[in-house]
Amino acid sequence: MSLEADLMRLKQLDRSVIRSAMESDVDGLVAAINEFVSLRQRLNAHALEEAVVVVQDDEARATLKAITTSDGLPADQVIGRLLGHAPRQGAPVEFDETELQELGEKLFYSWFSHHEYISGLAELRPMVLRADVPDAITRLVGQARDCYAFQQYDAACGLCRIVVEAAVRDICVRKQLLPDVDPNVALLEKYNWALLRRKVSSGALEERLRGLYADLSVVLHGRRSVSGPEARLAFEQTLAIVEEVYIANDL
Repeated sequence: MSLEADLMRLKQLDRSVIRSAMESDVDGLVAAINEFVSLRQRLNAHALEEAVVVVQDDEARATLKAITTSDGLPADQVIGRLLGHAPRQGAPVEFDETELQELGEKLFYSWFSHHEYISGLAELRPMVLRADVPDAITRLVGQARDCYAFQQYDAACGLCRIVVEAAVRDICVRKQLLPDVDPNVALLEKYNWALLRRKVSSGALEERLRGLYADLSVVLHGRRSVSGPEARLAFEQTLAIVEEVYIANDL
């Protein structure tokens, strides 16, 4: 059966579970629940493999969204009560150890392992500064490194641009480079990037910052993808320029 047909069948089973429960049809309820749980589990496993799914039918599309988010289906509530625990608000289906192992081997270990992760991390250095920075910047740099190590190169570049923005914002706030700066206000909502860039840099450094930001924006906006070496270079450039900008502002 196609994905759409499976989703339509799951919705039918959802109704069957509710109807059988209301009519006290024990045999029908057991049969509907067994098929519902089995099909729901298979659909959830399929959803793990796909980042984008095309489903034409409105009801089938809504069903897929429900079983993969916090919404869930009405049958989930009935099954939760029958099992004697509070109904899970559409929590992702739980897999047993055997299923988790099989899915892990298919979706993760078939292309990745701790060797690749550690090797990827080892290719990137930490950001080295002479003054403390906000936890947000430390976290973002760590996330960019993780994305690179997991071979999510476009995501790593997108995070690099966010690191640049966060660093420039931090400097503008700490050095009071803009009038009446509120630390809780996103500066890019109030001031354009060119103005912020010129506040924290000048000359050749500003030109490099401008070029890096433009290159990272192309990737972040989905206009091009990058390879591993390109992502590594972008990360190195990001760290180097951010470090220089902090030093240029006596931080």
